[in-house]
Amino acid sequence: MTDDITLHIPGPIPVEPDVLAAMAQQVRQHYGGDWVGYYQAFTERLRRIFATGGAVYPLPASGSGGVEAMMSTLIGNGGRVGVIANGFFGDRVLQIARAHSAQAEALELPWNRPADPGEVRTWLRRTRVSVLGVVHSDTSTGVINPVAEIAAAAREEGVAVAVDAVSSLAGMPVETDAWGLAAVSTASQKCLEAPPGLAPVAVTAAGWELIDRQPEPARGWYLNLRTWREYEHAWPHHPYPVTLATNNIFALDRALERILAEGLEARFARHRAAQQVLRRGLERLGFTVLADARWASPTITVAYPPSGTSPDQIVQGLRSRHGIAIAGGLTQLAGKVIRVGHLGTQAYPEKMQRVVDALEACLKELSAARA
Repeated sequence: MTDDITLHIPGPIPVEPDVLAAMAQQVRQHYGGDWVGYYQAFTERLRRIFATGGAVYPLPASGSGGVEAMMSTLIGNGGRVGVIANGFFGDRVLQIARAHSAQAEALELPWNRPADPGEVRTWLRRTRVSVLGVVHSDTSTGVINPVAEIAAAAREEGVAVAVDAVSSLAGMPVETDAWGLAAVSTASQKCLEAPPGLAPVAVTAAGWELIDRQPEPARGWYLNLRTWREYEHAWPHHPYPVTLATNNIFALDRALERILAEGLEARFARHRAAQQVLRRGLERLGFTVLADARWASPTITVAYPPSGTSPDQIVQGLRSRHGIAIAGGLTQLAGKVIRVGHLGTQAYPEKMQRVVDALEACLKELSAARA
């Protein structure tokens, strides 16, 4: 292991020193008046990031834990659920849905484009599902699904929408209430700029309405958001069912303070600017970006290298000779693409320019080795 590698993978990301220092505080009691007051201020900051007045639960889990909590609670035991599957993480949401219901349908689409709201509406009319799961920004492809428009189409069909915003929240607009979403899940280690360990989930009034009218509620306990709501209301001194990861909360809270001080609109602009520097640089160097500019994510870029150049050699060369970590492709894109993260602390134009410069040097080194 070495500390001199700069992470430009699609998460986790480098964390600012003051966020790490917050995590290094002495462990504190996770219940009682002093803590609960702090916790409520923390969750209020989370609500501002989610743009919701609903419930927010910072589950100690990975991002996939939050997605499973969201999906399983909304689905209930064996409910009808649909998932838009146009990337590796869309496929993961589908796997989670199928783990909780035999009535899980997939709208399978090519990985190089988003779902079209019109085709989603037509598909929902045919499948008659109650819940639709969708990944906002899939880090396997760098493609954004138009969640606001998809949610509007779904509402017309009486379908609740659950969003995996693991790599989008705080890096691009996510309007939980304004878009009429049932629930949104994310993770601490991406655009929220904190260490891994927390999977915040937001549930709106529309989400609870669906959950409360299920004929058969979800069977789980820890990842069942009904459990978290029960403790939230019945245990004022301990409004969550487990021992919280308090030090992770300290770190994430400090990161939230930084995010809100910067301002969400300023952050969104910064992420777009970083993306543009990388995209222009990749195209100049002969890469082919997978996602069309119309639906390219501001937090992750996926690209095919120039002809005759191995993505794996680029990943290895950047790490060993330039101290930069990027990622390769997943499943059907394995061995075909590189993936570069520009999330949170990575998302500065000057940092992306350093990545571009290193890629240019790496391509020259690989070319010289082949000569």
